[in-house]
Amino acid sequence: MPLFVGAPCGRAGDIEIDDTLGILFSLGEREREIGVARWTRAARKLDLRPRSRVLDLGCAFGFGTRFLATRYRAFGHDLSPQYIEQAKKSVPSGTFTCGSADSVPYPDGFFDGIVMLDVLEHVPREEPVIDELARVLRPGGRLILSVPHRGALSRADSLNVYQHVFRGRVSAPTDDPSWPASPRHRHYTLADMRGRLEPGFRLLDVEYSGLGIAELVNLPLLMVMRPWQRLHRLYDLAQYLYFGVYLLEDMIPTGSWGYHMMITAERA
Repeated sequence: MPLFVGAPCGRAGDIEIDDTLGILFSLGEREREIGVARWTRAARKLDLRPRSRVLDLGCAFGFGTRFLATRYRAFGHDLSPQYIEQAKKSVPSGTFTCGSADSVPYPDGFFDGIVMLDVLEHVPREEPVIDELARVLRPGGRLILSVPHRGALSRADSLNVYQHVFRGRVSAPTDDPSWPASPRHRHYTLADMRGRLEPGFRLLDVEYSGLGIAELVNLPLLMVMRPWQRLHRLYDLAQYLYFGVYLLEDMIPTGSWGYHMMITAERA
């Protein structure tokens, strides 16, 4: 994810993370809503009591954790040690751990809520991760989960197209640490997710957003610049265009042809 957890392509690159966070948090409420789209929606959907314990699973450098920390006791867990070190600096009130998504170092039923945005599609196997979600979330606890949806433009996923064309002969399409173990960006239907989550979770709500237009913006940038090491810095900068389209289109509610799917579920 190139800029923050849940963002499109899986790397932070050389972007100044602290500067980005500072800009977003200096915006007015409406502008910030546009700038963080799915992350503020996820926080609202949690609907838990203040100071509840909430885990941001796949927290990257703590972008979403920082929003959660304004209301809840926020915890973050991520595969990347570099991301975790940055998260600790960005969210001093948060508690952060490093490891895989199927190994969260907390007791059974420890959390009141879990937010996992755009993470499941990256893990090598979904079942152990979902089992771990069920283990650390208390009965009646709230899970907010987003994944790429198998909608109209799912085949235009820029990471997958890049991987199909180059087949590992050049630089990977992302620096996401999970990519070597799972070099494919999975898309899901609601039936797929229902089959994976039940019976451990009860599905309460589903919403779709975005069209996948951002993938059409990113694909030529990715194909032209990412294969060549000397152009990686230029690609990092060019991705701001991608980010902008990605965030704006994520504000568009769509139906079953949408590119993103967010599920609200309750621990059974």
